Amino acid sequence: MIDNCKEQILSDVVRVDLVLASQCDLIVPYQVRISEMISTKVVSGQTVSRIGTPGLSIAFSVQDGDEGEMESAPTLKQSEKQQASGVVVSHDLQVPIVAGFKETRAAVDSLQTRHFHVVLTTADGTRYLLYSLPGTSLLLLDEQDVNQRTTVKVTLQSKSHVIKLI
Repeated sequence: MIDNCKEQILSDVVRVDLVLASQCDLIVPYQVRISEMISTKVVSGQTVSRIGTPGLSIAFSVQDGDEGEMESAPTLKQSEKQQASGVVVSHDLQVPIVAGFKETRAAVDSLQTRHFHVVLTTADGTRYLLYSLPGTSLLLLDEQDVNQRTTVKVTLQSKSHVIKLI
């Protein structure tokens, strides 16, 4: 993905969802490098690919069920590294929040040691997936008492860059 495209996507992100991997049924294995994925597909009355209910939601416009309110657009740094299993992409996502601290803290506590994926939603409703390899998703809440500044920090590794959900 071209850097300008990544920057444009991130500036349009209005919602960040962290979804437990156990809540997702995705038809493309995490070991495959992809740029697009069907997020929901029904075949013969059965859903073969789905993304479950988020364990943590952070949005600009807080609604029922959202834990945190974003202060500004998230930042995402991606870097590739050649490993024995092939190219692995490291994702470092930071989401500054200004409200919903107690709820966010509780959600972070419940997700900290679990395997999850990240879904980014833009203002036009387009969704993007950070599809983590098992055992690589890490979550941290960086709280600074001055001015109630808090940042949700997500680090994960994947075989793919940002994946557009279609």
